[in-house]
Amino acid sequence: MKDDQRLCFGVDGGQTSTKCALVTADGRVLGYGAGGGLVHLAAEGARERHTEALRQAFAAAWSSAGLAPCPVAAVGLGLTGVEAGTPEAAQARAIVAEVITADVVEVHSDAYAALIGAHDGQAGIIAISGTGSHVLGMDHAGRIERAGGWGWLLGDEGSAMWIGRSGLAAALRAADGVDPPTALEVAMRAHFALHALRDVKRLVYDSHFGAKGFAGLAPLVSQAAAQGDAVARGIITQAAHDLAAQVMAVHRRLSLPPDAPIAPVGGAYEHVHGLREGFIAALRSANPRANVVAPKLPPVLGAALIALRACGSPATIAPTG
Repeated sequence: MKDDQRLCFGVDGGQTSTKCALVTADGRVLGYGAGGGLVHLAAEGARERHTEALRQAFAAAWSSAGLAPCPVAAVGLGLTGVEAGTPEAAQARAIVAEVITADVVEVHSDAYAALIGAHDGQAGIIAISGTGSHVLGMDHAGRIERAGGWGWLLGDEGSAMWIGRSGLAAALRAADGVDPPTALEVAMRAHFALHALRDVKRLVYDSHFGAKGFAGLAPLVSQAAAQGDAVARGIITQAAHDLAAQVMAVHRRLSLPPDAPIAPVGGAYEHVHGLREGFIAALRSANPRANVVAPKLPPVLGAALIALRACGSPATIAPTG
C-alpha cells in the first residue's frame, strides 16, 4: 500500500457517545462511525462497555467508507477519564488491540483530542462544556496546562451536568422555602412526573442516573432562563463565569499572549440559553483582548490528527460530512 493510502483512525470517546473517523495518511476523511458512550475505566463493566462502543464505531466507519476492515497504520484515541501515560491508558490500549490491528496506538484524554482539533495542533486554549467540562491549553512549545475536568463528583463546573444539577438543587431549596421561588420547581416536578419534588431522591440516587441524568436537566434550566426566570439565569451566569475563570487560570500558567485563541467546545454552548454569550462576556471582562474562535476541527478529527502524527504523517485534515 502506498504511503498516502495507509489508513488511520481517530476516536473521540465521551460519556454520551464514541465517535470515530477513518482517514488516509494524506488527510482525506473516508468515513465516520459512532458507538455507545463510555464511563471511567474504574467503573464496573467499563472494559466491556469500551470494547462494544469501539466495535460499533469502527464497524460503522468501515461501512461508511465502503471498505472491508483491515489493519491500520495508527489509532489516535481521545477518551473520557483517561490521561496519557496512566494505567487507564494502558488498559485502553489493550482494549483497542482486541478490536482492531494497528501499528501504533496513541491514547490521550478526550480534552486533548479536542484541543489538537480546535487549533489544528497549534497553541491555544479550549473550554469544553458538554456533559462534563474541562479547560485545556497548549503553548508554542507544546507544553500543556489544564483546569477542571475532575468529573461530576468533584467538579465539572459550567457543564450541562453542573447546570442541570444546580437547577434541581435550586428547585429543592425553593420547595423548602430556603431560597426564592423559581419556575424550576414546577419544571422539575413535571419532568420527573412527581406530585412532591422531595420524592426525586429515589430517582437521582439510582446508580444509573449519574452525570448523564443531571445533564438531561440542563434544557429545563435553559428554557426557564429563556423565559426570564432569575434563578435559572443566575445558574447559567455562574456557569459562564466558572468556565472563564478556568480559562484565565490556564492562560496565566502558560504565559500566552492576550489574544491567544480560545475555542468553546461542546454542545452546552449551543443548547443552553445564554451560556456562550455569558462565557464570552466573562472572558472579555477579565481580558479585553480575549480572542474567541470557532474550533477548526471537531474532537474526532483532532484524534485523527494525533493518529497521523503517530505514524509520521505531516498531513492536515479537511473535515467532510
